[in-house]
Amino acid sequence: MNFHATIRPILVIFLLFGQFPLYGVLISKPQRWYVRWCSPQTVLCFVLLNVGLFLCFVECDRLKVIGVNADNIIGPLFYLDVIIIMVLLLRVACKWPTVVEKWEQTESLEVMQYNARQQDTRSCRRIRAIALLLLLMAFAEHMLSIGKTVYVKVDEARTCNWDYGNLPEYYALRTYGFFFQRVPYNFPSFIFLEYANTALTMAWTVQDVLLIMVSDSLAGCYKRINARIQFYTTVQVVARQKFWSEIHTDYVTVCELLEHVMSICSPLLVVSCGTNLYLICYQLFHLVETEKFIIMTVFTYFSLFFVILRTFLMLHHCSAVHEVARKPLKLFRRIPTGNWCDELERFYTFIRKNSIAINAMGLFRLTKKTMLTMLGAVITYELVMLHFAQTTANQGIVRECSTEEFHFEPKMQGRTD
Repeated sequence: MNFHATIRPILVIFLLFGQFPLYGVLISKPQRWYVRWCSPQTVLCFVLLNVGLFLCFVECDRLKVIGVNADNIIGPLFYLDVIIIMVLLLRVACKWPTVVEKWEQTESLEVMQYNARQQDTRSCRRIRAIALLLLLMAFAEHMLSIGKTVYVKVDEARTCNWDYGNLPEYYALRTYGFFFQRVPYNFPSFIFLEYANTALTMAWTVQDVLLIMVSDSLAGCYKRINARIQFYTTVQVVARQKFWSEIHTDYVTVCELLEHVMSICSPLLVVSCGTNLYLICYQLFHLVETEKFIIMTVFTYFSLFFVILRTFLMLHHCSAVHEVARKPLKLFRRIPTGNWCDELERFYTFIRKNSIAINAMGLFRLTKKTMLTMLGAVITYELVMLHFAQTTANQGIVRECSTEEFHFEPKMQGRTD
C-alpha cells in the first residue's frame, strides 16, 4: 500500500499548472518532496498568484465603470477565489512532509498488509482514473470557454463592421485590452496570459482532486481494518484480548492520520464547498437565459454537468470516510456473546462515542446527511441570486459595439456601410 506512489503522476500534472509546488515529485521517494522557495515550481506559483491579483484588480476597476450585476460579478470573485485556493494549496504543500511521515507510519502497520496487492491495484486505478477524468474535463471546459469567447468576439466584429486581419491579435485586444493598452501587442504575452488564465481556472479542480485522493486513501485504510475484523468475526480467536487490543491500536493510528491530514487540508475543504455551491447556483442561473449561439448553450450545460459531477465526487469520497469508519459497529453484531471481552468493549465504545469523519475546520463534518443539507443550500442561494439579478437588471450591461468594457479602441482598418 503506497499512497504517494499512486498520486505522484497526478501531482506532476498539478505542477504543469503551477499548483501544489512540491519540489522533488519526479523522485520516487516521498521523503524528498518538499517546498523549495527558489525552485521553478514555487516561482511559477508566485508568478501566477501575482497575475491573479492583477486580473482581480482589473476586473474590480472594470465593474466600477460598467456597473455590477448578478452575472459579471463572477469576474473579480473568480480571481479572488483562485488566489485563496492557490495560497491554501501552497500551505498544504509546505506541511506535506509531515503528512508523508504519518502516512508511511500508517502504511507500515501489519493490518495494512492484509490482501495488499489486490487492494493496492484497485485503489491505484480508481484514484488515477477519477483524477485524470476530472482534470481532462476541467481542461476541456476551459477550452470550450475560449472557443465560445472567440465565436462571440468574431460575431461582434461582424455585427459592428470591425475589420481585423489577425484573429489572435483581435481576440487578444478585445479580451485583454486592459493589458495591451499599456503594453504593445505581442504574441508571447498573449500566450502567457492565456496560460495563466488556464492555470488559475484549473485551481478549482485541483483542490477537489486533492481532497478526493486523500479521502479515498483514508477510507482505504479503514477498509483494511474492516476486512480483518470481518474475517475474525467468523472464527474463534484464542488470544482475544491481545487481538482486539492490536486492532484497536491500529484503528486509533488511522484516526490520528485522519486528524493530522484534515488539520492541514480542512481550510481547503471549506473553500471547496463554498466555491462549488456558488458555481452550481451560477450555472443554474444561466439556464433560464436564452443563448444566442449553440456553442454558448453547449458550454453552459457542459459546465453545469461538470461542476455537479466534481462536487458530487468530492462530497461522496469525503463522506465515505465516515461510513467506512463506522462499519465495525455493524460487524460487531456478528460476534457471539461468548467471544466478547474487555478490549473489544473498549474498541466498541471508542467508535460509538467518537464521530469519525472528514472535519471542515470544526464547522461541519462531511456525512451523507451533509450532502442533503448542501442540496437545500443550493436551492436557497439560487433564489437569492435570482432576486439579486432582478434588482440589478439594468446595471452592468455593456452596449453592443461599445469600447468601454476594457477602455480601449478596437483595431479598425476600415468601415463599410
